[in-house]
Amino acid sequence: MPRVVSKQLAFPMAGVSRRGEYREMATPPYATPWALNVRGESPIERRKRGGSRPGLVKYLAQDFGTTISAVISVTSVDSDQARHQDLVVVADGVCYSVRSGALLTLDTAWQTAAGEAIQTASGDAIEWDSTVSATVNSAVERGGMLYLVDSGLKSWNPTTGIVATVVATDGAIPTGCKYACLYRDRLFLYGEDHVWYCSRQGDLTDWGLSRDMGDVGRAIAGQIDRAGRIGEPITAMIPNNDQSMLISTKNGMWLLRGDPTDGSISLVSEEIGAITNTAWARAPNGLVAFLSNDGVYVVGGDGSPPVKWSTDRVPDELRAVNTSTNTISMAYEAKSNGFHLFVTPSTGVGTHWFMDADKKAIWPVMFADEHQPLAAARIASLTGDLSDVVLGCKDGILRKFDDLAEDDDGISIQSHVLLGPIKLSSNEMEDAVLSEIHGVLADNSGTVTWRVVTGKSAEEATDAAVDGIDAVIAGSVGTYPKGDWKDNRNLVEYPRARGPWAIIWLASKARWAYDSVTLRINQLGRLR
Repeated sequence: MPRVVSKQLAFPMAGVSRRGEYREMATPPYATPWALNVRGESPIERRKRGGSRPGLVKYLAQDFGTTISAVISVTSVDSDQARHQDLVVVADGVCYSVRSGALLTLDTAWQTAAGEAIQTASGDAIEWDSTVSATVNSAVERGGMLYLVDSGLKSWNPTTGIVATVVATDGAIPTGCKYACLYRDRLFLYGEDHVWYCSRQGDLTDWGLSRDMGDVGRAIAGQIDRAGRIGEPITAMIPNNDQSMLISTKNGMWLLRGDPTDGSISLVSEEIGAITNTAWARAPNGLVAFLSNDGVYVVGGDGSPPVKWSTDRVPDELRAVNTSTNTISMAYEAKSNGFHLFVTPSTGVGTHWFMDADKKAIWPVMFADEHQPLAAARIASLTGDLSDVVLGCKDGILRKFDDLAEDDDGISIQSHVLLGPIKLSSNEMEDAVLSEIHGVLADNSGTVTWRVVTGKSAEEATDAAVDGIDAVIAGSVGTYPKGDWKDNRNLVEYPRARGPWAIIWLASKARWAYDSVTLRINQLGRLR
């Protein structure tokens, strides 16, 4: 009688590992060679047991047009002095304001002091300007207004819808800058080269570069690099409340402490920096995650060097991402304590990523072509829950994640995860047969299809399973021992899959959560 061995498989809570040794994935902390549309925290009861990711639902049933170039959260006060957190959407050169999940109707007509519309001789209403360039490079909030950088600097009132060109009262507003940020009530403009510019503190129209060193609130300009050297163009300025601000190039990072007139700037890294102004997100505790040319890093606001998200788990797909052919955006999700990284190619479907801050795990995500994110923002939940992450999608619709969603706004979600590779044989010279498999899913889980992929080595089994996932996504699949599991305890099945190494591949188009998988393995003779 052959010797029988039992193995119970844990969900790979460490996420996808594309750099570690294949054999190491079968030891704690368990990782997976590939997965898609799953997370360590399942949407069913939000337990840390693994399962499918949350689906997408419409945030608002409004088609905003061809290209959403920005989605920004703005705090405003209405005529009744009620405070609101609105979502501003910039699409095809038009700004829209969304409040409490509804599109605001904005009146940009000229009015008299009595509130009567001013008309032309022919009876047409005279309108204030309400459009910006089709592509907005950057937008920041200040005092309930939105300041946008396109061909110049403009302000937009989310309550009235009026766009106005910002005119300098002193000095000249720098031209050619692509990006903006607000820090210590100063507007910073940057992105043309290694120089940054900022307005007077508290006055976004004063850009006069005074030489009065005693005027600490004056407008000022500066550069990023060591004295006497010309640095790289600035890619991102990341404020940490009013205490400090990270200033990044593609290959370096600096920290401004305090105000730019009397504070200090110190070097954080000479090699690592954010690759673009939207390739970062900050958690409420001040931790910043950003995409660099070397993958994902995290950094605080204390001047310490950036640290890799995970040495062994950041995939090569996130190294040297082309910012010319991809739209990159990031957002922090409080509900799952993680960061979303969206990398949307100019054509086709991209692979996006969810990064679990608790486990330092990274999980690949895929959406349908029309759901590809072009912009993302975090906004207070309409239900009083933790904040929501809202995506501006390729089809002009705003969407958000919802644990109760069974699909992505009507499109089924293909989720896959590989358990293993698992060593079935007792040593490298012996063969084995996976004789029995038993699965338990969470209560109310949808159907999950299991498959067994074997190989003569851990790498061979893994490569075959990854190719199998690609085949399923493309619409076909090879022949593997397989079956279906439903929620709770399932019947024991008999795959009779032979080989010293195996992958258990779980796939589903439903909302599901993991409980356990148990294997019974018959040890055979020498491997031939």
